[in-house]
Amino acid sequence: MQQGPRHFFGLAHPPNAKAMEMKPTFLCLISAYQFAGTDHKDPYTHLSTFYELSGIIDILEGEEEAVYLRFFSFSLAVSTKAWLQSHPNQSLTSWSIVEEKLLNRFFPPFIYINAKLDISTSRQGPEKPICEAWERFKSLLRKCHNHGFEDVAQLSIFCNGLRPKTKMILNAVVVEQ
Repeated sequence: MQQGPRHFFGLAHPPNAKAMEMKPTFLCLISAYQFAGTDHKDPYTHLSTFYELSGIIDILEGEEEAVYLRFFSFSLAVSTKAWLQSHPNQSLTSWSIVEEKLLNRFFPPFIYINAKLDISTSRQGPEKPICEAWERFKSLLRKCHNHGFEDVAQLSIFCNGLRPKTKMILNAVVVEQ
């Protein structure tokens, strides 16, 4: 009798990867930060958290990809795991492919366009101090990692979104120095 594929799953395990022990505590920790893929969840934040959590285990140099591919499915909620399982058997052969497909699915072009629009039209709210406006602006930038705005453009967008009174105070401080 012919034996079929060992893994009926889209994620392929690298053929040369060394065996590793999956500690239950680490699996529980990864599972505690599952990505559900809903509109209010950010796949970039999930990936950042996933990398941070993966960084607490000892990974041999050159084994990062194997670790990411093995543990990633544990970081997904049931609905998102169904998306991952919908890929053809063993078709996700590298971590860069998994990342790209995740971002294309859960951060599609219309979300990217809206995120860039939110950044470029950011305004200081009425009665909001400049520090809150700055924190909100930085938060918008973090939500769209590939926004493409150079530092000078970011500063210009932020300053243009300030209330006139705040701009006047800021200009006075800059001129004095």
